[in-house]
Amino acid sequence: MTDPRDEQGFILITAIAVLTVIIGLGLGLLLFADNQQQASGREQASESAFNLGEAALNAQVGQISRSWPGDSELAEPARCTAATSTATNGCPDPGSLSAGYPATGSGTCPAGTPTESWGSPLSNQWTTYVRDNGTTPSPLFNSATEQGEPAWDANHDGKVWVRSVALVQCHVVTQITLVSQQYIATNFPSEAAVGNWFDTSNNGNKVIVNTLGEAPTPGGVSMRCTEPYPHPCKNYDIAHGQVSPDTTNAAPSPSPTLSATQLQAFKEQAKWAGTYWPNATGNCPSSLAATSGLPTYVEGPCELSYTGGIGNSNASPGFLIIANGTLTLNGNAEFFGVIYAVNPTNSSAAVVTVHGTAQVKGGIVVDGNGGIDFGSSASNLIFDPRVIPLIKTYAGATPTRNSFRVLPAGQ
Repeated sequence: MTDPRDEQGFILITAIAVLTVIIGLGLGLLLFADNQQQASGREQASESAFNLGEAALNAQVGQISRSWPGDSELAEPARCTAATSTATNGCPDPGSLSAGYPATGSGTCPAGTPTESWGSPLSNQWTTYVRDNGTTPSPLFNSATEQGEPAWDANHDGKVWVRSVALVQCHVVTQITLVSQQYIATNFPSEAAVGNWFDTSNNGNKVIVNTLGEAPTPGGVSMRCTEPYPHPCKNYDIAHGQVSPDTTNAAPSPSPTLSATQLQAFKEQAKWAGTYWPNATGNCPSSLAATSGLPTYVEGPCELSYTGGIGNSNASPGFLIIANGTLTLNGNAEFFGVIYAVNPTNSSAAVVTVHGTAQVKGGIVVDGNGGIDFGSSASNLIFDPRVIPLIKTYAGATPTRNSFRVLPAGQ
């Protein structure tokens, strides 16, 4: 019989117990490390998806900065992806995004992966959308409503939503921002009349060119007097005060007034606003009212002539650009705003003519050797510089402050 006081084997039992505890601790540590590794992987995938989505979002904003989707002809694609983007269709450059975020596609995702609510396949690395902000614009993004909006600025308020979806290791991140047009002031002459020459065909004792109007200071009558031109190049009756106050000694303004780039920008703005008259046979404004807008761009060639009618209003003066052609106002025609004739043929004849009781309340600018012909029973030109600060060109687009959001799943 074994002596009950014999302690043989006790150490073995103790060792087994300690080993069991150590194995349990080891397994726990392994499980903890595995969970941490998975959490780190998920966080990395989330951050990578966020960065990729933000890059795609910014790239789409950059495309809009180059050409604002102001009408249906300039609309963005309904959906942009790495597979559908090209250098000319208004989508982000897939090559640049792939270079910055290589090999982030997820392939086939397991069951239960959140789907993209607008239908973008989960195999897409990134997707961008451009949508109008609706007929009743709101600073809040409504996914269900915005999905069906046009891919251009249909309400002409200068704002569109940009939505991006990025997928990294089956992790989906959706972001949106409201993008707004940006404009810069144009260095346009703040003068009553600019041209190569002007004349008044009426010898009466009356003010034909009112250079003060309602302005705080008179606007200049700035003539370049470059050959060829009718002599004298400032042909008016000084004794009868036909230009009052007489500012005909104003320094000449250079020609052309606007560069080709600036003209192109105004043309695009007129397209967005629906006030563009393209170069097509018979496609010239049929009435003075049809020349209203800020800006209105007439491609021409058009020999515009109106006896009566009103262009713009005293409360809302406009900016009419005649890229090729002439303008004649007769009768009781009234135009409120600035008339700018580019005169690309460098004609030395009268490019803008204002006769009868017709009146321009604003300013007239003619490029090249062209002139301005006045002659009336009342003031043909009343200087009004109010529209000058409103003559601005498109300078790109930028996200609206506080509009950036990361959307929850399903939006």
